[in-house]
Amino acid sequence: MPSDALLALAGTSASPITSTTTPVNNTAITLPTGTPRRGLKARVIYSAATAASGSDTAQFNIDVSYDGGSTYTATAFAPTIGPLATTALSGEIFIPFEVSPTSVANQIKIRLTLVLSSTAHTDTITYFSDLLLARP
Repeated sequence: MPSDALLALAGTSASPITSTTTPVNNTAITLPTGTPRRGLKARVIYSAATAASGSDTAQFNIDVSYDGGSTYTATAFAPTIGPLATTALSGEIFIPFEVSPTSVANQIKIRLTLVLSSTAHTDTITYFSDLLLARP
């Protein structure tokens, strides 16, 4: 599926992110005019999603800032990944979202956030994310 490498939300296919902490707020990107008419889809490809014990979960969401990055609000949520166990999970998820600017002066910023359900266990997930116009 074609994507713009300059609109990566987190990591790249050649250099994915491995995370063991929560929450992880990835670098924001600016969408000065918002999304196209039918919105965008954040594609997250993950692998090696594991937990040492318990039935922990992982969830990705899109946070939106309407004030140039001062405050963020969780806007779109992906299905929960899990339960995580010692056997690694992998997959691809899509998070559809649509945003419009409230003012020309206040640029919209979006970022991908990862939330692991537990900090008591050793949860690990490797992922990268980009933006697409459509999903399969």
